[in-house]
Amino acid sequence: MAVRESSPEVIGRCSEYIHTYRGILAKTASGGSPLNQEVMVERSRLLALELAGDNPTPLEVLLSERVASLWVLVELQEMLGAAWYGKGNSSRPSPAYMLQMVRLQESAHRRYLAAIKTLAQVQKLQGPSKVQVNIGGNQVNVSR
Repeated sequence: MAVRESSPEVIGRCSEYIHTYRGILAKTASGGSPLNQEVMVERSRLLALELAGDNPTPLEVLLSERVASLWVLVELQEMLGAAWYGKGNSSRPSPAYMLQMVRLQESAHRRYLAAIKTLAQVQKLQGPSKVQVNIGGNQVNVSR
């Protein structure tokens, strides 16, 4: 009952588990480097903001957050695969395990590309928006 009576802002802040999810993935991908972890989390946050654009709809926000999260997952899968190929690793997993990892990597990559495509389609359906730029008295109109 208390949750239903809360403002959308409060509910939004409490449901920002996506940042926790990205943090967990980034921690694993960072190889124990706090700096690399922080950089990956911040890059994904900036990516989501950039993809959503100015004045995004709730659907654009949701999709841009999904793209950013999948970007972190794809990066993690890439790093795990690269670690397997690293030289001097005496405890390499079996080829069967690596085949399964490659399948997971391909799945994450397909989901990432599908999310990007869906976001692009939603933004295209929003209709043309005009961006006006005035540089030195010359006006340039750009349509999205």
